[in-house]
Amino acid sequence: MKKIIGSIGLGNIGEPMAINLIQSGYSVIGFDVIEKPEFVSAGGLQVKTVEEICKQTDLIVQSLPNVQALETTVDALIEFGHSGQIIIELSSYPLKNKKLQASRLAEHGITMLDCEISGLPFMVENRSATIFQSGHQPTIESIQVVFEAMTNKRVNLGEFGAATKMKLLANMMVAIHNSVAGEVLNLAQKADIDLDEAIKALSKSAAGSVTFSNKAPIMITREFESGAGPFRHMFNYLHRVSELAKDVGASTPLLDTIHQYYEKAEAEGRADQDIAAIIEILEEESSVKKNK
Repeated sequence: MKKIIGSIGLGNIGEPMAINLIQSGYSVIGFDVIEKPEFVSAGGLQVKTVEEICKQTDLIVQSLPNVQALETTVDALIEFGHSGQIIIELSSYPLKNKKLQASRLAEHGITMLDCEISGLPFMVENRSATIFQSGHQPTIESIQVVFEAMTNKRVNLGEFGAATKMKLLANMMVAIHNSVAGEVLNLAQKADIDLDEAIKALSKSAAGSVTFSNKAPIMITREFESGAGPFRHMFNYLHRVSELAKDVGASTPLLDTIHQYYEKAEAEGRADQDIAAIIEILEEESSVKKNK
């Protein structure tokens, strides 16, 4: 019988990750402020407090929406948890906040690992998302079997904080690849190239990328309102990676240029649209240039 695992935060990432654990044979106790019938139907037990999770498991997976939720959860872990517990922290927030809460937990003998997910919710569900791992290495090695149950792809990056930094780099590349896709398809359209054929050809070429394959079809269908990767998720990442580049003195001309387009998307109220909608901003800019 495999051990019981706790899951705090059953959102877009936390729920499919918890279900992956259930499907791998683990018993999962989950907490979320919203009822999660899909998690329960999959065999999970949803409880009403973090306290109930703390008392029943030594290993907890966390996927939380913001720093405030992290602070509140850590308060509960300190109050109700116990020495020897391990927290796999999958959420994304500034590293200083993650380090602060990890230090608070360490004072009570609880180990927090800095882990991040690279991939959209459907990629978590089909186990193609990547988990970036960092933190106390013996702890990471001791629970590799759990990571294997969560996804097929894992990268151990070393000391605490490395996963958070790698997530910023990954999302910087996603933003750039997405913008390139929009720019290329806008050009293809104006050059009378069939867009479906362009996607097929480019996806199979050296120019292809996972982001291109995911976002280019949405750029054609214009199903921006139901996309899995809305602009609002990217705004904070781009700000944070820009700050990281500034802090370490790295030149990022592509990021600097593309960041302006994402800021324009925010100003236009596109926060809940899929980032594939960048193509509309490029089309609008093209129309303005043509009419000058």
